[in-house]
Amino acid sequence: MRLVQQLAEAIRRISGLNRSGHHDAALAAADQQWGELLDAPRALIDAVDTPTLAAMLRDPAKLRAAAKLCHEEGRALAGKDCPAHAQRRYRRALELMLELRAAGPARARGAPEGVGEHDDDAVILELSRLVPSSLLAPRYRTALPGPAADRGSGNPRCDHGQ
Repeated sequence: MRLVQQLAEAIRRISGLNRSGHHDAALAAADQQWGELLDAPRALIDAVDTPTLAAMLRDPAKLRAAAKLCHEEGRALAGKDCPAHAQRRYRRALELMLELRAAGPARARGAPEGVGEHDDDAVILELSRLVPSSLLAPRYRTALPGPAADRGSGNPRCDHGQ
């Protein structure tokens, strides 16, 4: 549980870096946290599909932390004017949250004290507004609450390599 608490603190720092416009530093810090979360090369983490990543993470608290980490990476990439890459990170965050929800009620999924279904649902709703539902696999589209927002656009000029 200590690792999860350390990850939560790191995600708060990354969020602060994003809020202050230090997006490169946020991305570097996020990359470092992936190494803490999973003992696997980042290239492998990026290459596997979301169900495989969820299986690698196993622990619901790690799954939730990974989703938050992806969300912050998306915010950093959006801040660097790379909306297509940001959208990929937002999509991964949304898919991870939907995998988490599929695992059962929040308390059964290892949600921290004070975190319940409404908290996860709020994150899912926010992410669903950032990710066009057409980009999701059918298994995730059917798991979205209500009509999914179909927003977002790509930026083919972005040269960020994520």
